[in-house]
Amino acid sequence: MKIEREVIQLKPIKTLKSAQGGTVYLPSGLGSFELNALQFSYLEVLKTGVSIEGLVQFFLGQGWLVSFRELYNLLQFLSHERLISNQNVIDYFKKVNSEDAPLVFSSLDVMTGNQVKPDPAALPFFRSLEPRLAQHLLQKSEVFTVPANIRITYSGQTSRDLFVLLKGQASIYKVISPTRRQLVATLGAGALFGERGFLLNHPRNADVITNGPSEVLRVHHLPEFDTLIKSDKAQALQHRFWVMQALLSSPVFKDIPTDSLDALIFTGRLVQAPANQVLFHEGQAGNTCYIVIQGSVVVSKQGQNINVLNQGTCFGEISLLVSGGVRTASVTTQRDTVLLEIEQNAFYKMLSQNLVLAKLIETVAAQRVARDQQAK
Repeated sequence: MKIEREVIQLKPIKTLKSAQGGTVYLPSGLGSFELNALQFSYLEVLKTGVSIEGLVQFFLGQGWLVSFRELYNLLQFLSHERLISNQNVIDYFKKVNSEDAPLVFSSLDVMTGNQVKPDPAALPFFRSLEPRLAQHLLQKSEVFTVPANIRITYSGQTSRDLFVLLKGQASIYKVISPTRRQLVATLGAGALFGERGFLLNHPRNADVITNGPSEVLRVHHLPEFDTLIKSDKAQALQHRFWVMQALLSSPVFKDIPTDSLDALIFTGRLVQAPANQVLFHEGQAGNTCYIVIQGSVVVSKQGQNINVLNQGTCFGEISLLVSGGVRTASVTTQRDTVLLEIEQNAFYKMLSQNLVLAKLIETVAAQRVARDQQAK
């Protein structure tokens, strides 16, 4: 069970409310800790026997937004002091705060040039599929060690194989002419490519070249896949690829826990916006946030451009988390852009089920507000 859905079981503790928040007294006279007002109010609700998700929904029902950073800090404190009986919660915070946390692919049996049977649960995107479908897609897979400067796929190629970059780095180049290429994106470990051919039988639209020594999983396309994945499902799967690609290229999201990454894939809806379309104006009420999947947007305040946001960047979250529902800037697409639009209720439900992600997004929003204020 996800820790956010477990009923928090607190050990008997004494608390004393104050004007600033309150005091928690550790058992057996081992000392006391001061909590701020938000943390103390969250603790009082947790003492009634609710889950993290239930606590968020309780406060939303009262018309109050939860500070996920304060909630995270409270639960981390309770876990560290062993005031929580939930071993899953204690283990979770140990893992999140460990500097030696295992990599996503540490359990993958990599055999150079050999067929392998990877665990779908260890692979981005595949772990988000129905297990039987994922196993079927991966039934004939090979892992190769690839030197630097090797072209894995090329523009115009009609191969239908799919690739996962297990280790290393590679670059995607758009071919402009026989002698010119334009860098489109850089891929890191966990990135997928070749999905257009694999799912929709479209020719490759770019070259993918390794930047250094890499390990690549090659998923062979089998004839029965076309009947297994109907065209409508193939389109939906491609959209999931787009979201995964953006998240794995994002400095903010690429290192979040795997369960949080999967949650973002299924949250919201993809919307396409042409160049120069105003998504929202400064001062408007806002009940949605966005993640740039493809393309870029321009952020402006009082008619002055202050930032350009590219693939993997979240925006609009400030109105949901910090500014009380008011847009603090205007945002306009710079070119044709694909966005993941997340409605407020779905946004909070997702955050209430993914505490680390919630803390991360709220922190980024607060930092962005602070930078904007300093720039005035």
